[in-house]
Amino acid sequence: MNQPLRRLWSIILYERRLLKWAALFQALQSLSYLPFYVGVSILIDNILQNDALAPEEKFFRIGIYAAANLLLWPVHSWFTVRAFAASQQVVRSSTARLRRLVVDHLQHMSIGFFTRRGSGALANQVTVDLGRIEAFLSNVVGNLVVQIAIATGALATLFWMNATLATITLVAVPLQVLIIRKVSGRVRTLNKRVQETGEDFSAQVVEFISGMRVTRSFGNEGIAAAQMGSVIERVRTSGLDASVAMRWVMMFVQMIGEYLTVIVWCVGGVFFVMGDLPLGRLVAFTALLAFTRSGFTAFFTAYDVWAQARPGLEAILDILDSKELEEFRIGPGRVALQGDVRFSNVTFSHAGDAGQPALSDINIHVPPGQRVGLVGETGAGKSTMLDLLLGFYTPQKGEIRYDDRPLSEIGLLNLRRAIAIMSQDSFLWNTTIRENIRVGRPSATDAEVEAAATRAQVHEFIAGLPAGYDTRCGERGGFLSGGQRQRIALARVFLRDPAIVILDEPTSALDLETESRLQEDLDAICQGRTTFIVAHRLSTLRSVQRVLFFHQGRIIEDGPVEELLKNRNGPFAKLMALQVRNLPTGDVSREASSE
Repeated sequence: MNQPLRRLWSIILYERRLLKWAALFQALQSLSYLPFYVGVSILIDNILQNDALAPEEKFFRIGIYAAANLLLWPVHSWFTVRAFAASQQVVRSSTARLRRLVVDHLQHMSIGFFTRRGSGALANQVTVDLGRIEAFLSNVVGNLVVQIAIATGALATLFWMNATLATITLVAVPLQVLIIRKVSGRVRTLNKRVQETGEDFSAQVVEFISGMRVTRSFGNEGIAAAQMGSVIERVRTSGLDASVAMRWVMMFVQMIGEYLTVIVWCVGGVFFVMGDLPLGRLVAFTALLAFTRSGFTAFFTAYDVWAQARPGLEAILDILDSKELEEFRIGPGRVALQGDVRFSNVTFSHAGDAGQPALSDINIHVPPGQRVGLVGETGAGKSTMLDLLLGFYTPQKGEIRYDDRPLSEIGLLNLRRAIAIMSQDSFLWNTTIRENIRVGRPSATDAEVEAAATRAQVHEFIAGLPAGYDTRCGERGGFLSGGQRQRIALARVFLRDPAIVILDEPTSALDLETESRLQEDLDAICQGRTTFIVAHRLSTLRSVQRVLFFHQGRIIEDGPVEELLKNRNGPFAKLMALQVRNLPTGDVSREASSE
């Protein structure tokens, strides 16, 4: 048994009790099937061709034969349904266990892992690949085991009927296995390509749907359709190549089986003519031979399903074996942080970066309750610093301390409980507004959720909706406007009541009037809390007590806004002057008044 199959078997073994019941009922199903065909030999040789019996006696025995079959069939049917139910329980439970293992493991993967793999490929593995594994398990547990059991019983009966003919039936097996072994490498390569093109297609579909608004705004529907068409064509050709290749294999296997059947019929006919094999036994033999062949056919069908499922299983096992884990330190118990943050000689480079580190020798101390603005060009290191603050990454050099304690003492769970983040694209789940707000504190009551919405000045809007707080937000909050999404995200922050607040350009996607109204509520949530604000607009920085200016992974300016603006040759003052010059006249006056 190869490695992927061994790992899959270890998951199936969690259902030992169900496996035993499935095996029992499958054995009974197989045993109750054989009498139907063995009885054919008795009917023909002992009843129909028995000249010693009077017609009335033959009719009576035919009736007994028919009654026995009628009585046996309900028993066989009951065994069949029970075997199917038990096997399906094994399959469904094992697949669910594998899904939970993957989902639980993904919960602990680093942010860099998701960035590198992409949501489309991961979604394909959790859905399509796991679906193929479930199909394989259904085939093996629900069909292959039964067919093999029936074939084994049939083969034993064939040897009892005629050992010579039974031996002939086994000649084809080595030839069929040899064909499978010869082409297994080619089949595996083709199915691996099917799996890879499927991942690529899933990733492209995610981008295609997410970028529809941008695509249409630029009138690039034709280009997007052509790109999708190219991916679809690769999926088509890879799937076609794998299917045709496997069909050729199955045809060669079937051809050998058909030749063998002809040989058995011919040799059996010779035995009958010579008087060494009664006609009824020959008919029963050929009928049971079909069951033996069906067992081998089931085996080769299972191989076909396995060839399709194997690349996906290997990809899933790669996820489960991945060491790109977030260092999730539990901590000593519940710790209430006050919001003191200190970076000491922190240096960090993203995986694969060969040039300038994302952050170099960062040394800052932010006391509890201070509001800090993070400013600098794109890629200067602002978001990386916040990712380190949140514990998404671990510095390669230096240390981050919270309330003068390292993360190893506090634990990530306590750190995350103390932080709330609000960005320019506040993510909302496709569930109710109530549940989206409750993300801030899952144990909150409905009254607490509504109180948080009131503080975020979104309660009246929600109450005016037909379903109120039970209104669904749509995928990524698509049923709501940008301002409404931000208000709901703000209510989430109010509900969390954090010690540290991170505002990542929370108002950059809003117009100035909406921004001005929201800014007042942002100021309220920041009162008494350590706050980090990533901003480029002057109005967003109006309430900060301190600005950190980032350039190429370093902090090159650090101080209050007023002092930095006094240094007209400093990078912060130049950036603000440039921004004011580029604003329309009306907006300049508003920005100035906000200062």
